[in-house]
Amino acid sequence: MAAKAKAGDVTGRQREELIKAQAEEQARRADEVTMATAAEAVRIENEVLDLSTKPDQPTLIDEVEDLGVGLADSTTIIRVAEDMDMVTIGSGNHYSFKAGQKYKVPVNVAAHLQEKGYLYDRL
Repeated sequence: MAAKAKAGDVTGRQREELIKAQAEEQARRADEVTMATAAEAVRIENEVLDLSTKPDQPTLIDEVEDLGVGLADSTTIIRVAEDMDMVTIGSGNHYSFKAGQKYKVPVNVAAHLQEKGYLYDRL
């Protein structure tokens, strides 16, 4: 920044005030963007979408319980490594996935995506 404005320089003082206000506004907006990005990351980390019943209409699963035993359920929870849109797996089953999002899908879908290398190794 240039030298401080003289006491009699009204335009210079106004300019300094505007620069200071603009810097404060930019800092406030940067904080808002950071908080929004963090909130989105937390949402993606914790949210699970159920595609096991209707692949074209994902449902949000509120709570996932780990019972520690294998169930006779033919679904599993996966996390895909990259975005995929309208992937056909099986006859008439179209899936769309966003990278990083958790999904509950049938085991055969998870096996197919794992075989192709589209899944993260960790949830």
